[in-house]
Amino acid sequence: MDIKSINTRELSRGILHVRIIKVDSPSLIWIQLYHAREDLKELIEDLTRQMARRGRGLILNPDHALPDAYVAVQEGRTWQRGVIINLEGKDTVTVALRDWGRVIRRPVTDMYILEDRFRELNWQAIPCGLAHLRPVGARSRWSRNSRALTRLLLGRREGWMQILEPIENYAAIITLELKRESEDETSSLKDLLFSMGCALHTDAKAVPTIPGIL
Repeated sequence: MDIKSINTRELSRGILHVRIIKVDSPSLIWIQLYHAREDLKELIEDLTRQMARRGRGLILNPDHALPDAYVAVQEGRTWQRGVIINLEGKDTVTVALRDWGRVIRRPVTDMYILEDRFRELNWQAIPCGLAHLRPVGARSRWSRNSRALTRLLLGRREGWMQILEPIENYAAIITLELKRESEDETSSLKDLLFSMGCALHTDAKAVPTIPGIL
């Protein structure tokens, strides 16, 4: 059974309450829908209990550790869903944790079979890009400073997004308003990025950038 991404073409074009879980640049932000957080929490708790009970019987045969294979992998005290995206020699694999927008490297011996019942929930992280923003100057690559400041401004925040344009069914160009953490803070993300020198305005909804969703 394949794990599907959330289809952004089917999401509401209204305001959606979201949580920002990872920031790579203003053009590549990973979000989770706030209303679905309990579904993922329950899945992770169920998976962690199952691996505590049956983990020894679910060790993945190293010969089956191939690209596109779904796996269960332990992170700290919990277990997560992942998919192998690359082999690095005979002993190491690269795994995408698509509920969180992260990529990790692990020994093949750390890979476990992900049972079908844990594949029913869609991947919960949605890659998004902020609309009408571009890097400072004529470059297409976001500077290290801009990326660091954006992570500082957005990391682990809540807010409200509106989809302007879905990209390839699994991503989206969005507007985003942050939940204020103090009365003095502006909720306008664009104003924050402009004032900190992280980005400039563009009339286009989105422009190709590195990193970015286009």
